[in-house]
This record gives sequence, structure tokens and C-alpha cells, in this order.
Amino acid sequence: FNQMADTITDNMEKLKSHDRLRQELVSNVSHDLRTPLAIIHGYAETLLIKDKALSDKERKQYLNNINSSTEKLTVLVRQLFEYSKLEAKQIEPHKEPFLISDLAMDLYSKYQILANERSIDLKIEMEEGLPLVFADIALVERVIQNLLDNALKFTPVGGTITLILSHTKNNVEVTVKDTGMGISEQDQTYIFERYRKAKGSSKENFGAGLGLAIVKKILDIHNSSIRVISKPNQGAAFQFALPVYGD
Repeated sequence: FNQMADTITDNMEKLKSHDRLRQELVSNVSHDLRTPLAIIHGYAETLLIKDKALSDKERKQYLNNINSSTEKLTVLVRQLFEYSKLEAKQIEPHKEPFLISDLAMDLYSKYQILANERSIDLKIEMEEGLPLVFADIALVERVIQNLLDNALKFTPVGGTITLILSHTKNNVEVTVKDTGMGISEQDQTYIFERYRKAKGSSKENFGAGLGLAIVKKILDIHNSSIRVISKPNQGAAFQFALPVYGD
């Protein structure tokens, strides 16, 4: 009887926790959706009202602003769906052996364009003869993408981002290092929580604060973890490890 009572109490606490999460979700989504939606509505309304009075330059600028806001909305909605599935444990990793060096080089090439647009020096450092890892390649790609996106947000013009791959006997370690503003010890305790951002995030660093939370969830289902090495004004390094195939 006592065990049944404890189980019921535990289930009630879980239900309350889920209810709080839903309330958090509604609150944060409402806040994050409001700004881009307001921008889209404002510029679209102006285009309709002042259509003939606008110059080609103004019209192009308004359309660019609308397009930029729709892109931000797309990113936000994708992150929300992705995190919700991970939170509900609806995503199972499909593990297979693969060369993470190939994946890293592919992402390095893609992000080189984004880095150049921001005048940031993107580098890659890999040890020779990296072994195969055993993981879900699509989910690992998402982890590295989110870490690179995060580094781009917080690295100033003229800064450097380095993607580093090394290995031990049992693991391949992946590190994304930047020369940004760094993260205080206090902020490091919660940056992997949903909807939380490190102090210093500007309005330009748009997002719901889900990028690093998604990273942590993906690594959790791989039985791995992520750690941050950082000090204020000294950049930050995010590091995780994947098991060597066959180990």
C-alpha cells in the first residue's frame, strides 16, 4: 500500500512538472514568435498601404526584412519541434560506424561561407588516422551544427572558431572552440537548460535558447555528455566524446 501511495505521489509530481513545462513552452514561444511576426506584419502592411509611394530600394529593403524574419521563424519552429520530440523520448538513435573526420570536413566546408560573411576565421584541426565512431550520424551532425551556430553568434568580427578532433584509445573527442566573450562560471551551470541564454546575448542573437539544450539531449541518448571550458573574455570551448567503433 505504501509503495502504491509513493508511486501515485511520484506520478502526480511528474504531471505537475509536465504542466509547468507546457506553461513555460507557451510563455517562451509566445515571446519569441512575437518579434518576427510583428516585423513581418508591419512591413507587409506598409507595402500594401504605400505600394506606389515606395521606391524600388525601399521595397527591396522591406522584402529583405520580411524574408529575414521568416527565416528566423523557421529556425525557431524547427528547434521547438526537435526539442519536443527529444523531451518526449520520441527520437531513437540509429547508430552505425562512420568516419567523423569526413563529417567534420563536410561541415567545415559549409560553415566556411557563413564565417567569411562575418569576417570570422574558421579553422579545423584533426589528428591523423581517426578511427570510426559508433553513433547516429544525423544526430551527431546536428550537435556539431548547433555548436558551430552558437560559436558564430558569440564570436566577434575578426575572431576565430576552431573545430578540433582528437582521439584516445576508447573515444573520439570533438571540440568547438571560439574567441568570443566567454561564459562566466555562474552561467555555465544553466546554459544547457531549455530557454536559457548566457548573459550578454543580444537581440541579434535570435533564438529560443534551445540550441545547447538540444545538444545535451542528443548526447544524453548517446550515453555521452558535453562540457564547457570557459572564462569571461577568454572564449569558450565545448567538448564531447563518442565511442570508437568496436570498442
